[in-house]
Amino acid sequence: MALVRLLCYLRLLPVAVLSFTSITSYDIRCHHGRVPAFRAANDDESSFSESLSFVSGLQNRVNKIVEADELDTVMSSKDAIVELPVVTLDALLPNQKLQGTTTDPTFCNFLCKLGLGGSFVMTSINNRQRRIRRFGVVAKIELVDVDANSDSNNNFCPTSVTFCIAGSKRRCEILGPKERMKTRIGRWRRSYDPDGEESRLGWGLESFVDSAKEVPNSDNTEDCSESSDTKWTNSRVRIIDDDEEDANASAEAVAKATQIVPLIEQWIALASNQLTYDNVDVVARTRRKSGQPGLTVDAAALLRRVQREIGQRPPPELPTALALWGSALINPLPALGVATELRGAVLEAEGATNKLAILERGLIKSINNLNVSRPLNM
Repeated sequence: MALVRLLCYLRLLPVAVLSFTSITSYDIRCHHGRVPAFRAANDDESSFSESLSFVSGLQNRVNKIVEADELDTVMSSKDAIVELPVVTLDALLPNQKLQGTTTDPTFCNFLCKLGLGGSFVMTSINNRQRRIRRFGVVAKIELVDVDANSDSNNNFCPTSVTFCIAGSKRRCEILGPKERMKTRIGRWRRSYDPDGEESRLGWGLESFVDSAKEVPNSDNTEDCSESSDTKWTNSRVRIIDDDEEDANASAEAVAKATQIVPLIEQWIALASNQLTYDNVDVVARTRRKSGQPGLTVDAAALLRRVQREIGQRPPPELPTALALWGSALINPLPALGVATELRGAVLEAEGATNKLAILERGLIKSINNLNVSRPLNM
């Protein structure tokens, strides 16, 4: 309804702007008593063009909202396959939020073009195989704050973008052949920097981890011969239904999830306690200084915020949801650095039981580190 009202407003606003041009002068009394003076359009022609630009910007924003709503509807359908750009950035999990600022020109343009509410697939690198993971999450842009300049042709040129990217509740699989899959995605490489000095985002063919099974409707091939490494293309992705996976969960998975709940509670108690980090034998990447007590972050505050973002802990009867939730908790964003990285492996693991096994191992290792019975080797 709010969207309908905004659309109606946008249709009427140009008429209102035009009607103002016929007024030679007028005043509007503000609620705080000040009287701003408005000049007629013939005194300041730029005001009219600025108004039209404002209307155009609002209309563009509404169009993006409509597109995002339509995409959400499609992704909610059973066995949904959609086309989205894919970026190798982080093993983001559902409801996790990645925040930062970038000056990478390609990433700046990418975020600005997709805009607030825009979606893309975020995946990560399997470091053991040095190939891209097929499984990721549909990420949604929640904040785009742009600093920009204009070039000689008065074109909009973003110089830096502060962003917040949230993992939606939808995991996905990038479709392709079972073996030797290659498709065109975004990845940071030094070769994309014209000066070869630093890694930059670019678009090109990348190799993916082999799949254990063939996926139907998996063709992701396209003619990339004339594509620029700064111009993105979409890939076909399959939306994974976690609710269906949990609905078919085995008694074994539910029993394993029940066993893991006390481990999660023990981990939270240890990781949230500042006294834990006064022991210099506890390995934490966020220590102020190696071999000295204290962290650069407030662990308790960080974990409270993370729990607000990822929501309440799912019950053992939803073992897949619990495995994803637990992994997002012990590998928070920003990082706490007291547990091994689980998120990519959990995303790749098939079935709730395998996901829970990875989480259980990670919890036990991290607990042993936090109580100094066996510090991590990180």
